[in-house]
Amino acid sequence: MDIEFQLTSTPITSTAGLAFIGDHLKETKLSRHLSSVCPHVRKSGRIADIDVAKSMIGLLCLGKPDFDAIGEYRDEPFFTRSLGLSRLPSPETLRQRITCWPEKTRHVWRDFNIRQLRRNKKFLTEKIHGRRYAAVDVDVSPMDNSDTKKEGVSWTYKKFDGYAPIFAYIGPGFMLNNELRPGSAHSNHEGTGQWIAQTLQMARNITDAPMLFTADSGNDSTDNVEILREQPNTDFILKRNLRKQDPAEWLALAKEQTGEENYEEVDIGARAWYGEEDVVLPGQDDVPEDSKVKQRVVFRATERFARPNGQYLFGDEINIDAYWTSLDWTPQQVQAFYQRRGTSEQYHSELKSDMDLERLPSGKMATNQQVLDLAMIAYNLLRMLGRQMLETGLVPGRKARSRRLRLRTVMQNLMYMAGRLVRHARRCTLHIFKGHGWALPALALARSPD
Repeated sequence: MDIEFQLTSTPITSTAGLAFIGDHLKETKLSRHLSSVCPHVRKSGRIADIDVAKSMIGLLCLGKPDFDAIGEYRDEPFFTRSLGLSRLPSPETLRQRITCWPEKTRHVWRDFNIRQLRRNKKFLTEKIHGRRYAAVDVDVSPMDNSDTKKEGVSWTYKKFDGYAPIFAYIGPGFMLNNELRPGSAHSNHEGTGQWIAQTLQMARNITDAPMLFTADSGNDSTDNVEILREQPNTDFILKRNLRKQDPAEWLALAKEQTGEENYEEVDIGARAWYGEEDVVLPGQDDVPEDSKVKQRVVFRATERFARPNGQYLFGDEINIDAYWTSLDWTPQQVQAFYQRRGTSEQYHSELKSDMDLERLPSGKMATNQQVLDLAMIAYNLLRMLGRQMLETGLVPGRKARSRRLRLRTVMQNLMYMAGRLVRHARRCTLHIFKGHGWALPALALARSPD
């Protein structure tokens, strides 16, 4: 080998970006709030709960959700220093303490998350058809935990054993809320309506902008529509589950409203017609006709007579995309906006793949919920750092107008940036190589008054 290897006592770190995470976590209100819900007998040498929480968040920001991973940093001074830890917990202590946290700690994580998002609320809104909205997207994304005997793991609709958590995102990919559920739980699991109302209240605690709530057909129910109708300053798009309704009737209605010749070419073998209708909410059979509650429904009826490759079908296929909505947008605008929510699948991927959180670390469901809540904080901190780096205008190959960086990009280039820790005159300085592509934006971010 041409390069000679030697050991050195000079503190060198490969995780210089943790300094930015520690800066966000030094909030005293977080520490006080956590102490108030985790009462304990004071013992000398006992590691503080806030140190346990920061340690786990640090690991999650590095894509290491396993408790045992904390052992890798036992002899590395920078991990402890960057996160502001008094002491670094052992893997056993990390696991046991998180398992012992009461359910009330979920309020601690959510309150902190709200405060962090509120400080960066300028990133959460966008102008859509002439009005500025904070878009809130809700979706279920199963997590594969096959070949385990963890509590709550069961058969999911994705045809594997795992969990079926529900997530809410606000703006371009910031996580607003989550709930870990058994794999067999339906999207519209008991309590979903209350969870949606709680999520929208959390969003209103962050920003005064109008909300635009979007969810797929798994959450289609009269109760949810009524909850959304009652929400102040909130519009919604909720995809309908047409169940046993005849698609041909919807297609005929669309052609009648727009004219058979006024269609949209979807591809070489399909055409689409748009329509709208005020529909009576289900479950009002005993209500007088003139008192029944109606809600606007917009829809796209697609008639396919050939496959995209040009091969003709024996019989035409009809597909209906229908949405409950409170908006006055055209059906085309509603359809286009709903299709954009496919981006949420990328958010799930970043959580499960980039942060390696597909398989949760504990066998107990309550502990895994705590880890998922801490992961929400880590996820948003990484997302914010990515957005703030873009704001510097110095990120190689990126422009400030880009709305987000993938978490993997932030982790590889910022979290795992190498540095040398120098102590001199009671001060600590982190030296990073000026030739690193992200060195200048990192320095600009470190010197930012925010």
